[in-house]
Amino acid sequence: MSEERYCTNCRALIPRGSGVCPECGTYAGDVFDGKLPKAKRSSNSTFWIILLAAAVAAGGYWFFSRRVALPRPDTGPVRVVGDRPGGEKQRAEAAMSLRHYFAGQPQPIKSQCLAIINRGYSNGYYNFDAVNSCDRTRLGRWKVDARTKAVSR
Repeated sequence: MSEERYCTNCRALIPRGSGVCPECGTYAGDVFDGKLPKAKRSSNSTFWIILLAAAVAAGGYWFFSRRVALPRPDTGPVRVVGDRPGGEKQRAEAAMSLRHYFAGQPQPIKSQCLAIINRGYSNGYYNFDAVNSCDRTRLGRWKVDARTKAVSR
């Protein structure tokens, strides 16, 4: 089977081995052989690359989005240290009295949930703000008498 070649300019048949078209003199490299070029076979490599990238992205999302639930450490009971540096034993005892007050309520608050913020000392009272940090509710401002350790609002 001989492959026929045709000129792109005049569509004349170009003989085999000829460098130019015999009819119009067009360079033989610029010829049309009458056949359509073979379509490139599409490879599946693009599909596999996209699939691999999606798998890596999904794995990365899973790895970085999971949260390990660590158990809360038990700090044990709160106690006041008697030889506290700076002589702040009375303030610490006042805070302890406030903690005992909340523990004795009809709906007691766990010690690890109770946050007590010192607001200073004035007129014989230690002033504290109390917050339930577990459910993020404010419990208000409280006073503790420096002598009797009585708790009031």
